[in-house]
Amino acid sequence: MAYSALYRRFRPEKFGQIIGQPHITTILLNQIRSGRVAHAYLFSGSRGTGKTSTARILARAINCLSPVDGEPCGECEACRNADSVDIIEMDAASNSRVEEMRALIERAEFAPLELKTKVYIIDEAHMLTKNASTALLKTLEEPPAHVVFILATTEPQMLPATIVSRCQRFEFHRLKVADMVSSMKQSLASIDAHIDEEGLIAIARAAEGGMRDCLSIADQCLSFCGGNVSADDVMSVLGSVNSGFLTRLADAVIDSDAPGVMRCVGEVVSSGRDLGVFALDAAAHFRALLLTKLCGDCKELLDCTDEMMADYKAQAARIPKERAERAVEELLKLQLDLKLVTTPRTLVESTLLRICRPESANDLIDIADRMNALESSLKNVADEAAEAARRSKAIASMPPVPVIENEPIFIPEKTEISTRPSHVCVPDATPDGDKLYEKLREALRDDEPTLFFALETSQAHWLEDNVLHICFDRWSTNMYEFVSDQASKQALKAAAKKSIAPYTVETELKTGGTIRQNAVTELFGVPIQEK
Repeated sequence: MAYSALYRRFRPEKFGQIIGQPHITTILLNQIRSGRVAHAYLFSGSRGTGKTSTARILARAINCLSPVDGEPCGECEACRNADSVDIIEMDAASNSRVEEMRALIERAEFAPLELKTKVYIIDEAHMLTKNASTALLKTLEEPPAHVVFILATTEPQMLPATIVSRCQRFEFHRLKVADMVSSMKQSLASIDAHIDEEGLIAIARAAEGGMRDCLSIADQCLSFCGGNVSADDVMSVLGSVNSGFLTRLADAVIDSDAPGVMRCVGEVVSSGRDLGVFALDAAAHFRALLLTKLCGDCKELLDCTDEMMADYKAQAARIPKERAERAVEELLKLQLDLKLVTTPRTLVESTLLRICRPESANDLIDIADRMNALESSLKNVADEAAEAARRSKAIASMPPVPVIENEPIFIPEKTEISTRPSHVCVPDATPDGDKLYEKLREALRDDEPTLFFALETSQAHWLEDNVLHICFDRWSTNMYEFVSDQASKQALKAAAKKSIAPYTVETELKTGGTIRQNAVTELFGVPIQEK
């Protein structure tokens, strides 16, 4: 006898055998019991969720001579005649032309030959052409009393709204991992086969909610290993890595353990695993950690066992949310990028090493921007200092300020003035002011280099009432604003306390006339003429 695949051998024969769709089977059973069967149904949902199987069971139940609580009895002539000419199953993908649809509609007008009701099951109904859909629409609107149409599709949005509105629509949900694992256990037990629990969970997750895919993968594993399959055998068939390895990889990422990450990648490559599948598995693991971080116990969201949920909780407590988010994003992007490179291992390693870094991508960009701004600020200060030096050389060659003849000069007691080269010519001050000024700048040289250079652009300084005054003119307004902000004032205050205490420091700006006009007039007794 020819071998029959598991998904064919364990295809449901009754509504009660369909797993994960109670919202559909309950309604259909009630309709069969009450005799209120619709003339057209639309079954939509992802692959392997039971659409075609449910359509076949419904076709048998409608025609069953003695249904048992809505279920086909399986013993009457109608139930045994699975190949009846009155149950027409067609694939719209290969019968999409309008001529074929018109022929089908013409045959629908004739009464059934063997059964009570003629049932048309149209699979992949979204593949019908526009003209074929139009031809079907008229029959759906006014169908013969002896005909029931069942349309099945994975893409209901591609069907015309006029067809959808004339059908009772049932949405088939993706199956839960727990439901698929339970069904596989029963099926495997009936054929004396066994697959480890972790392997069954891996198969169910790989099937992405489809029972047909689930049984197909299990069939492949049994062919590979015989009747007793371990979790590692399943991972070999799937090209995946087990949960223990993913936990170890995540630990290395959380701890920023670059050597550990590199060793994990080496294990994946040496075992012959597909790097694209590895990236997808790793992304799924970090997604689980992120969901656990955000939601706590989310066993239903993750479709996992209690033991796996406990492992996720323990690891999620150690990983920052930002790192988990970036890991998911980077690994999903990696899966696409792997198709474009000739050195996939290098790309995998560099991606995981980026994830290992404690900073998030946005933080790194912000830091780079701040560093660029600081470099620009330092460059401006250096330019200002160079410009000040150039002006100082020009001013040094200027003639002295004229003084009115025979006018006595009065110098106030305890007032010391010293100047930087400027457009103001002031006699040299006593050494005390100069020394204080230089001590203050030296205190700033190492810790506050920006302030050190900024003070170089000042135009005058003098000591008055235990206060060292540092003055900027209208040519150095930007530097004055810089040294006068809150942070710079604090730095100057700290440097003064450290280097020139008990003296303090103040900064001033003279935007018009000459610098410290009143103080110099007070010193020389005459106003100063600006060149």
